[in-house]
Amino acid sequence: MLAVLMTTCAALFVTAAAMLALDIRNYQTTWVADLTAQADILAQVSLPTLEFNDPKAAKENLEQLKARPRIYAAAVYQTDGTLFATYVKSPAIDMRFPRTPGGSGYVIDKSKLEVFKTIERNGEAVGAVYIGTEYPLEAQIKRYVKVLAVVIAGSLFVALLVSTWLQMAITKPILAVTDAVNQVIAKRDFSKRVRKTTEDEIGVLVDAFNSMLAEVGDRSQALEASNKALQHAMSERQGAEDALRLLNNTLEERIVERTAELEKAHEQLRQSQKLEAVGQLTGGVAHDFNNVLQVITGNLQLMQMSFAGNPEAQRRLESAAFAADRGAKLSSQLLAFARRQPLQPVATNLTRILRGMDDLLRRALGESVQVETVVAGGLWTTLVDPHQLENVILNLAINARDAMKGEGKLTLELGNAMLDDNYVASEPGVTAGQYVMLAISDTGSGMPPEVMARAFEPFFTTKREGEGTGLGLSMAYGFVKQSHGHIRMYSELGSGTTIKIYLPRSMQPEVEINNVRSEPVVGGAETILVVEDDTIVQTTVIDMLSGLGYRVLKANDGQSALNILQSGIPVDLLFTDVVMPGPVRSVDVARQAKQLFPGIEVLFTSGYTQNAIVHGGRLDPGVELISKPYRREELARKVRQMFARKKPGAAITDTGNVAGNAIAGLTKNIPLLILVVEDDADARTLLSELLEILGHQVSVASSAEEALDMLETATYHVLLTDINLPGMSGLALARHVVNQELSLKIIFSSGYGTVPLHDFEHPFSVLPKPFNLKQLQRTLGEVSASLC
Repeated sequence: MLAVLMTTCAALFVTAAAMLALDIRNYQTTWVADLTAQADILAQVSLPTLEFNDPKAAKENLEQLKARPRIYAAAVYQTDGTLFATYVKSPAIDMRFPRTPGGSGYVIDKSKLEVFKTIERNGEAVGAVYIGTEYPLEAQIKRYVKVLAVVIAGSLFVALLVSTWLQMAITKPILAVTDAVNQVIAKRDFSKRVRKTTEDEIGVLVDAFNSMLAEVGDRSQALEASNKALQHAMSERQGAEDALRLLNNTLEERIVERTAELEKAHEQLRQSQKLEAVGQLTGGVAHDFNNVLQVITGNLQLMQMSFAGNPEAQRRLESAAFAADRGAKLSSQLLAFARRQPLQPVATNLTRILRGMDDLLRRALGESVQVETVVAGGLWTTLVDPHQLENVILNLAINARDAMKGEGKLTLELGNAMLDDNYVASEPGVTAGQYVMLAISDTGSGMPPEVMARAFEPFFTTKREGEGTGLGLSMAYGFVKQSHGHIRMYSELGSGTTIKIYLPRSMQPEVEINNVRSEPVVGGAETILVVEDDTIVQTTVIDMLSGLGYRVLKANDGQSALNILQSGIPVDLLFTDVVMPGPVRSVDVARQAKQLFPGIEVLFTSGYTQNAIVHGGRLDPGVELISKPYRREELARKVRQMFARKKPGAAITDTGNVAGNAIAGLTKNIPLLILVVEDDADARTLLSELLEILGHQVSVASSAEEALDMLETATYHVLLTDINLPGMSGLALARHVVNQELSLKIIFSSGYGTVPLHDFEHPFSVLPKPFNLKQLQRTLGEVSASLC
């Protein structure tokens, strides 16, 4: 019995000591690993704070350790070992932070565990992290010893019983247990169990042994799971460290790319702002310049007819007309660059355009320039304004001629092209897809990079003063962009220049456009209602149309035009400015005119269209437009084209015998009392003369305030006012008239193209500048009809 007890006691003590040592080791390993992982995380988040010298952020990171109540202190050190930020769990703790060691590691001092972690960046130490935590090893040992004491006591008691039972010659079950223990130790198979044969002490021992195996097996599985979790966490941390290193390695490259993207975006913004500024400029040009040009060109042509037998006068008038044409071309180029040119795109095969321009190009370029045209087979159609494209081609060809100094080879090439996603990725504003490509190449001197960078800017030119305006390329750029296309320039010094224009492919069938430039200038006897609020322009247009033999009615605004149309007077053509004063817009007049007279033709005119009949830079479907300023021949051909479309078989009458009778051919309207409000003295005088020619009684005012005084002392049928007046605007004056319930017909006059009158609810008419006498007569005729 003593031998059994001694053996059992020794075995238990050895086992307990081994288990205790193993438990202490595992306990220490777990605590060190956990605190080391915490130090690694703290080192990672502290690196940016050290780089940006932000102790406040480092302090906030350390404060997060409050979630770990056993951690009593932590600190972040700089490279020189000085404290950067600290954390102490309780103010009552007298904490003296240790000096930083040479590297990472840990120290166990009785009941304390301290861990150091070096903070590195690209392998270079930039600081260190310190974490101190309580290490309750002694308490753990005490608990374990108590458990072992209980186990040993129980085991000795069992041993005593066993020894007694052994004395009763019961050794077989013990041998079975011994055998089971040996197998477990040998195979590490904790699922092994000893079969219970009795319910006595031996049976209890077997149960205890089996329970011990189960507990040890569970702990072994828990340890394995803990090891796997630890390995997984280490793997994830390693992946995060690798990602961080990769991020740091590519940071500079990404900064450079982002800076380049920002510079490109800023350049696009500057270009957009520049374009918008030119757009505002063209608005002013369209307002004043086109109005003036319309009056000048119209009157010059009328004077040419009046001075038909005076060669000296004809020479001077032709010189003035040439200068006016140059001004009109300049205004048109500005509008094209600002993408405000009203386009009339149709499905076009560019081969037909190039063939039609062959003679024109050869005459413009001269005999010393060889012109070669290369057209690929199966060319697609594209949606483009053919007349504007002809101007672009001609301008680019003339630029090429100048670059070749009048001698060389010009190549025009047409083909199908595909712009893919890779190409448009570097070309903002370009959509991937199918295009028709037009390339214009010359053998000139080429351009250096600094000139190419500014080639599309308006008014930029390398030519000498007087040889060019610098608007040819900018006009082409604006037209292509407004046509939803793309333009690209290639040039090298000494190797010539190539300009490629890409226009989107159209799936519509080709529409053949008749060339009306060669048609004779003839007139007719139809009735035309002219709606124009600019008296000078209206007078000029009326003179032109009357001189061509037409019967002309006039209206100053949309409401007046409607009144004339509703009176039942037969009208064959409505010729109206796009921008109209008053609540009735020109498009409303056109729509109601079509309802009243289904066979009526509608022709719009404007010097600066915006959104009334132009959307997305293109004329609305079915809309016909003649842009100001226009010549008498252009107007005559356009009007006959409209009537020829209406009456394909109608005869065209030569009106050369009435060319000098423009004023005599005006239609007299019902005399009206008209109050004209115009701040420009010349325009005011001319408008008064035109109205008096038409048989009306006119009173004039130079401002809205003066007009209000006159309205209090006299009665008028019509208020004809410019919108832009000094002081109170014409629109505010009209609102005052409406509020006072004065029974006046209101006609707005403006040269700014589309006028924002959508919120003016009272009926009104618009007489856009420039207008001629015919347009003025038509507008007032509508007013006369409404008064009847």
